[in-house]
Amino acid sequence: MKNKNIVIAYLVVTLIFLSEVVLNFNQYSYSGYYTDKIIGWLWLIMTGFIIIRLWKKKAVKAYFALLVAGIILSILPMMIPFFAIVSYFSTFDSYQRIQLEDHYRIERHRPGALSKPQIAIYKQEGILEKRIGKTPYTEVLEKVLQRPWVDISSYEQAESIQEAKLMNVNKDSIGIEYKIMNKKQIFYHKIHENQVED
Repeated sequence: MKNKNIVIAYLVVTLIFLSEVVLNFNQYSYSGYYTDKIIGWLWLIMTGFIIIRLWKKKAVKAYFALLVAGIILSILPMMIPFFAIVSYFSTFDSYQRIQLEDHYRIERHRPGALSKPQIAIYKQEGILEKRIGKTPYTEVLEKVLQRPWVDISSYEQAESIQEAKLMNVNKDSIGIEYKIMNKKQIFYHKIHENQVED
């Protein structure tokens, strides 16, 4: 394959990767949990290939230095941006993914190194999906187990969701019946479709 074709293919993958990053900032992503991981890993692999293949070119050396500088700078502020990058490319802090119906899915995950586990709710819109809500997992556990958080042991806090069933959806909330530790309860998550979340 000619170097020109390799560079064009890399630019296409880079544009798709950057579009995924922009979508992420707006609570959207391409449909499916693994889609962004595949795009990210494809970009990483192609980046390594381009750097090795075209190392003699000054522009490639400068690009490599820029990538390394970006990684180093992400480590400096308590490594929080670095962990966010690692989380983006990996499934490290994703504990569970459950498809509710054709258009909705939930994900139990830890969004950052210093964050507590959360339930994120996604709604599919064609080839994209939007995060329409997020709730601390502690609130869901308290509701399902019918106990305050301080009375829930660390072992119980790590328990997986056995089942999740979509009960109803309206413009303000989405009701999901959770089964955790053989106990069932409906939890109503607030929908934040029209506002930007942290």
